[in-house]
Amino acid sequence: MKLAQIIKATEGLGCEIIFLENLNEDGRYDKIYNKHFIFVKADLDDNAKINVILHERVHLKNHDTENILSQLPAYSHRLENVAERDRIVDFMNLINTTYPIDKSFNYINYMKNALIPDKYENLVKETAEKLYQENKAKKLI
Repeated sequence: MKLAQIIKATEGLGCEIIFLENLNEDGRYDKIYNKHFIFVKADLDDNAKINVILHERVHLKNHDTENILSQLPAYSHRLENVAERDRIVDFMNLINTTYPIDKSFNYINYMKNALIPDKYENLVKETAEKLYQENKAKKLI
C-alpha cells in the first residue's frame, strides 16, 4: 500500500488532494465552488498522510459538508466519529491486502503504529477477527 495509490484512488472519486506546508490541522475536506478538495499537512510521514486521506475521504463519500447539521458541535462530533471508524476499517483492509491478518496479529501494537485512539479498541479487535476469518476461509494464511 503506497501513498500514490491512495491519492490516485481518491482523485478517481473526483477529489483533488493538496499538500500544504502551513496547515493548522493534519487534514481537512472541503467543497469549494462545487469542487472537492482534501488538504493534507505536507510534513506528515506517508503513513499519517494515508490515514488523513482515508479519514477525509469518508467525509467526501458521506457528503458531510452538505449537511447543515455538520455545523452543530454534537453532530460534528458524530461525523468525526463515523469518519474515524471508517478510516480505521479502510486502513485495516489495506494492510490486510499486503499482510494478511493471522493469529499472530497484535492489535495493541497495531493500534499504536496506526495512530488509533484507545476508544476504538473493540472496533480493531472485531475487524481483525473478521479479516482473520476471511483470510482463513480464502486460505491466505
